Amino acid sequence: MAKGKGKVAKPPRGAQRRADKTSDTSEYDGYEPEPFLYDEEEKILASLVFLGSAALYICTMYPGLPGGDSGELMATAKDFGVSHPPGYPLFTTMAAIMIHLFPIGTCAWKLNLMSSTIAGLTNMMMFINVKRFSGSDAAGVLAAGWCGFSRVFWMWSIQGEVFSLSNLFIMVIMYAAWRFANAEGRSGKFYEAKLGALICGLSLTNQHTSVLYIAPTALWVLFTLYNYDLADTYSLFQVGLRGLAGLSPYLQLPISSIFFKARVSWGDHRLFSDFKKHLLREDFGTFRLVSSSEQSTLWDNFMVYFNDSKTELTIAVWILFVVGMLIGLTLGSKKQREVMLIYMAMFGTYHLVFDSLANIKNPSGIFHGVLERFWLQPSLALCCVAGCGVGMIFQFLKEKANCPALKYLFLSLAVIAIGYQIQHNYEDCHENDNYFFWHFSRHILDQLPKRSILLTSGDFSTNTFRYHTIGEEYRTDVMVMDMQFMQAYWFYIMLMPINFPDVSFPGLYKPGKESKYPFYNLKKFLDENFDKYPIYMCVEVPKAEDSIEGYYEAWPFGMCKVFVRVSDNRDPLEHVTSMPWINLEKYPLPDLDRYEPQTWEYTMAMSMLETYSKPATWLWNRANSMTDQALKKKYYETAMNMMVENRKHVFDMVEKGLVTKNVVYYISPLEKRLGHLSLIFYSMTRREDPEMASYWTAECKKYYTNYVEWHRDSVLRKDFMWDTINSIIKLEDFSGIQFD
Repeated sequence: MAKGKGKVAKPPRGAQRRADKTSDTSEYDGYEPEPFLYDEEEKILASLVFLGSAALYICTMYPGLPGGDSGELMATAKDFGVSHPPGYPLFTTMAAIMIHLFPIGTCAWKLNLMSSTIAGLTNMMMFINVKRFSGSDAAGVLAAGWCGFSRVFWMWSIQGEVFSLSNLFIMVIMYAAWRFANAEGRSGKFYEAKLGALICGLSLTNQHTSVLYIAPTALWVLFTLYNYDLADTYSLFQVGLRGLAGLSPYLQLPISSIFFKARVSWGDHRLFSDFKKHLLREDFGTFRLVSSSEQSTLWDNFMVYFNDSKTELTIAVWILFVVGMLIGLTLGSKKQREVMLIYMAMFGTYHLVFDSLANIKNPSGIFHGVLERFWLQPSLALCCVAGCGVGMIFQFLKEKANCPALKYLFLSLAVIAIGYQIQHNYEDCHENDNYFFWHFSRHILDQLPKRSILLTSGDFSTNTFRYHTIGEEYRTDVMVMDMQFMQAYWFYIMLMPINFPDVSFPGLYKPGKESKYPFYNLKKFLDENFDKYPIYMCVEVPKAEDSIEGYYEAWPFGMCKVFVRVSDNRDPLEHVTSMPWINLEKYPLPDLDRYEPQTWEYTMAMSMLETYSKPATWLWNRANSMTDQALKKKYYETAMNMMVENRKHVFDMVEKGLVTKNVVYYISPLEKRLGHLSLIFYSMTRREDPEMASYWTAECKKYYTNYVEWHRDSVLRKDFMWDTINSIIKLEDFSGIQFD
C-alpha cells in the first residue's frame, strides 16, 4: 500500500488556517442547522403542550400582586430601575416592555401573564428535549406535564418572578447540548458552539445558578472543539464573543443609573465598583443563598431536596431517573450516551455546588419556601432524564410489538397521568382569586394620614408597599423608606432627591445608641422629622436601635406602629381605643389549612392575626411596670376586654364564612394570653373577693384548655398547661407576668 493511502489529512490549524482564507471559508459553509421541529405531528404536539399548559397557568395565575420579591421586581421594571442583586437585567427589560406596551391589565397582572406564558414555553422545551433523546412523543408529553404541573413548578409559574425565565433557560441549555452533540462536522460543531455560548450568556443575565449547568457543558464543548481542531485563538474568540453578546443585558444597570430616574433601584451603577458589587451579590454573600452565618452540610441539603422531590414528583420519578440514566449510558447510541453524560453532569454539579453553599440550616417556614425555588432547576434535569428513560422503554416496547399504534396508547396514558397531576395539585395552585397581598398593603396604606413616612424592612412588607405606591401609583403621598436602603450611600444620591426631597437625613443611617457624623441613628432621624411628618414603622424596631429609649416610643397602630414623643404625655388608653383595626369583612384572611408555613400567604395571615393581641400585649406590659394599683388594674381590664372583643370578632367572621374554621389553630396564642390575664386577675382578687377569684380560676382553665386543644402541637403543650393550673392551686402571684 502506498504511503499515506486511505488517510484523511487533518484540516489546517491556527495561523495556517487564518492565512488560507479560501479554505477557512469553505470549512464552515454548507452546514444546515437541525430544524427546531421535525414534522407536522411534532409541531402539533409541541403547540398543544405550550398552549395547553400556558392556558391553564393563565387561568390559575394571581390576578394581582403575589408575595415575596414580585412587588419589588414589578415596581423596579416600571421605572426601568435595578432589582436586588444580581440585578436580573433581562427579566427587568422584558418586564418593562410588557408593562409599557401591553395594552390591558395592571403591572402585576401583566407580569403574571408573562411568567405564565414563559412557563408554557418551558414545558414545550421539556417535550422537545425528551422527544429528541428518546424518539417518543408520549414520554415528552408526560415529562412536560408531570413536571410542569407539580406543585412547586405550578406555583412559581403563575406569578411575576424570575424563576419561570430561569427554568426556560435551563431547558434551552439542555436542548443546545443535544444540538451540539448531534451537529455534524467541524462547521456544525462551530455553529452550535457559538449559538450555545449566546444562550448561556443570556441565561446568566437572569439567574446566576444557571452557571452550574453551564460549567460542565462548557468544559465538554471545549474538549469537543479541541478534538475537532477548533480550539485555536480565532475560533475560541468567536465563541467567546457570542457569550459576551449574551451578557449584554447587563448594560441595563449603568443605563438605568445614568438615564433613568427610577423611584426604586439598587445601587449607583455609574461606578464600576457598585456594578461589580451588585453583579457578585456581595451584600448577600457572593456564594451564599442568604446573608447568614449559618452552615449546613451538602448531605443535609441534598436529603431535604430528595425528600421534597419525593413529595412533589413521587418516588417513581427518581426510579425512572435511575432507569433513564442506566439505559441512556448502556444501551443508547454514542450520541445518546454523550448527551446523557452531560445531563448527569449538569444535575450532579448543581447539587454538589449549590447544596454545599446553600446556608439555610434546617429550613422551615418561609425559609423552606425560599430554598424550594432553587430546587426547580435540578428537578428539570431529574424529570428530563426520567422522561428519556420512559421514552426509551416506550420505543423498545413499540418495536418489539411491531405495532406503531402503540404510540397512541402511550400518549393516552401520558395524558391520563397529567390529568391526575393537575387534579392532585389544582387546589393548592389555583390563585385566580388571591388578592390577599393586595388587601394587606391597601389596608395599611388606607389607615395612614397624608404625607406620612412609613419605615419598612424586609421583603414581606416593603415590596408590597413599593408595588402599590409605584406600580399602581396608589397613595403616592406616603413616603415608603426601606431602612436597609437608608444604610447605603447610594440611597442619598439616587433615590432621596426623587422620592424624599423635603425629608431631612442627617448623614448615613446606622442603627445604635451612639451616632457620630457622618452617621445618624433613629433618634436623630426622628428629631429632624417628627414635627414635619407623622412617622410610622411596619416592622419591629431593630434590636440594635436603642437610641430612642426615653425620647420616643413605638405605639401599636393597626398593623404598624406610630412613633410618639415621650415628652408629649399622650394617653395610651385613649390611643388603643381610637386606633384602626383589621377589617376582616373587607380584607379576609387566607385559608390557613391550604397555605403551608413556607408560603407568603401563611406569613401574612399570621402577621395579621398577631396584630389582634399586640395592643393588649402592649398595655399589659406597660401595666407591669406601674406602681399605681388602680391604674394598673384599669390597664389589665382594658387589655382583657380588647382580647375578648377581638376573639369574639374572629368567631363572628367564622360564622359569616369570611374566615375558615381552622383559624382557631392559629389564634391559640390568644387563648394562652387570655389565660395569663385570668391568672393575673385571680391573683389580684383571691384575698379580697374569693368568689371572683373562683370565676377567674374557671376562666383560666377554659382558656388554657382551648389553647391545648387548638394548638397543633398540643401534645407538647399539655405539660405546660397543667404546670400552670397547678400554680394556681399554689396561690402564686402572677401580676408581673410578661407576654411571650
